Amino acid sequence: MASRGELVRFVGEALDRGRSRGEIRSALAEAGWREADVSRALSAFAEGGFTPPVPRPRPFVSAREAAIYALGFFALSVVLVNGVAELFALAERAVGTGPVPFGPGEAWRIAAIAVFAPLFAVIDLRAERDNPVRKTFAYIAFFFAALVVLFTLVGVIALALSGGLGAEVGLKAAILGGTALVVLLYYRRDLRQDADRP
Repeated sequence: MASRGELVRFVGEALDRGRSRGEIRSALAEAGWREADVSRALSAFAEGGFTPPVPRPRPFVSAREAAIYALGFFALSVVLVNGVAELFALAERAVGTGPVPFGPGEAWRIAAIAVFAPLFAVIDLRAERDNPVRKTFAYIAFFFAALVVLFTLVGVIALALSGGLGAEVGLKAAILGGTALVVLLYYRRDLRQDADRP
């Protein structure tokens, strides 16, 4: 089976030989190519009558950008893990099972959030939404958040059916599921924009 790279080369050659975009689209559809692949291949070249066809710029990813976005993803992970742990401690206090005094573990969690939350915010505010590395990390975050929501639901249902769903577990499940839903909603806009493209 031909690759997408071969498809783009074919489209470029067909445009170079004077074929219209409609003719190319029809020929590729008859050959069994998916509409989304055809649209991507056609969008790789600027519209216009210039021969040879002018390729559109492709996103370039530098090692610097990859390191920055990886740091941002790591910062988000640190904030989420420590934030959920801190909310769990508050839930334990609310139902009377957790330690009341402010302990060293809590100090470390709050310190980690205080350092890494601003770091994530700065990196994400300056981020190019269309950067392929950022998109990759957004999909990874979306994937793990979806897994957390699904496994939280499985756990809640299993505990409810077995009679083990108490107030503390219910609170922790709500915290975990709610945190994952916030991540899903945060990245939903970016992923929707990605899905809307040809």
